Amino acid sequence: MKKTCLKCGHANESATGDPAEACPSCGAIYSRVEAAWSATPRPATANNVRTFSPERDELVEAFAERLRGESLYPVFRSLVGVIYVVWMVLAALAVLAGVVAAWKSSGAAAFGSLLLGVFLGVFFAVIAKVTREVSLMLADLSDAAVHIAARVRA
Repeated sequence: MKKTCLKCGHANESATGDPAEACPSCGAIYSRVEAAWSATPRPATANNVRTFSPERDELVEAFAERLRGESLYPVFRSLVGVIYVVWMVLAALAVLAGVVAAWKSSGAAAFGSLLLGVFLGVFFAVIAKVTREVSLMLADLSDAAVHIAARVRA
């Protein structure tokens, strides 16, 4: 008989069903944990993952949306977009400056200024992409933390 411990989520494949049987992982007695869980209103667990009713999920989502609305999350995402555009403009200007300098120069100076302009352009573009991705990833992690907090709190 398979038995899953409500305390730690361990699945015991060799459970006998005895009322005094204990979980081999945490030592909790199955019948006592089940009695305690049924006596107090708690969300059911399966493998340490809480599940809630659809009505409760809607409340959690509303709570998370309210937290997001009261935070600087949308403003932060907009600011990240503006900073990304600024970096990309700098990248384009660096490439353009390198091309103009190469056109006005001759020989090794032309090649060097073109190479420097392209290098700076690529560098600024990479900085723009990395900065945007890291910033949005941190914002999304913060958003996920809000969701987790909403689920645990309620």
